[in-house]
Order: sequence, then structure tokens, then C-alpha cells
Amino acid sequence: MKLFAKTATAAAMLAVAGAASLSVTAPASAGFDICKKVHISIKNNTGGPIQLYDFDYRDFGSNRWRSENTPNRVIRNGGSFSVTRNLEGVNNAKTFVRVQFRKLKSNGKWERSKSWYADSATSVCTRGKSYRIVFR
Repeated sequence: MKLFAKTATAAAMLAVAGAASLSVTAPASAGFDICKKVHISIKNNTGGPIQLYDFDYRDFGSNRWRSENTPNRVIRNGGSFSVTRNLEGVNNAKTFVRVQFRKLKSNGKWERSKSWYADSATSVCTRGKSYRIVFR
């Protein structure tokens, strides 16, 4: 009976130690490659209102697109919108931001079968970096 109690206690201690070691390393590795407080500003010069619906950015290091969720937002002609985000996987790396939008059809509904996009300039992402996009 004593052997079973010692084995059970040792197994429980090993499980707790393993779980503790995982919880210590996970947050540190998750925050390692995040470009924090990136300011994205958008200006609408299309001649009409637009519906902003998607933010993407290019991760050149892993050769992939990454996406940031955003609610649909209408921006009037001549209007602007800005947002601050944390971009994962691109800290101190070259990137650019792409914003996708829709235009109004002549019937006053949003064109959903076609989308438009505009890109910011490419630059190295660092904390507090600003990316500006103008829709024309």
C-alpha cells in the first residue's frame, strides 16, 4: 500500500511540475514576435463612400498573409479612420498593411461580388510604427 501511495504522490508532483513549466514558457514565447501598438490610418479619396471590411498584413519572414479582424465600417468620401493594433510575427521585420473595401453600386447596395484594396508602403515594423493608406 505504501508503494502505491509514493508512486501516486510522485506522479501528481510530476504532473504539477510539468504543467507549471508549460505555463511559464507559453506567455513568453507568445509575445516574442509581436509588433506592438501599430497605428494604421486610412483616407478615402475614391469619390464616394466605401465599406472597409478587412485588414491584412504581409509576413515576409514566413512568406504568408496574416489577418486582423475588423468590423465593417463605412467611411465617407474625404473621411478617414485610424486604428491601433498589435501585429504578430513581424516585429523588427519588413511588412506592409493591406486594407480591403467595397464600393456602393448604383442601386445603393454594397458591391459584394468585387472588392478593392490598397496597400501601405513597405517598412520595418517596430513598436508604435505608423502605416498610412489612401484609397483612390
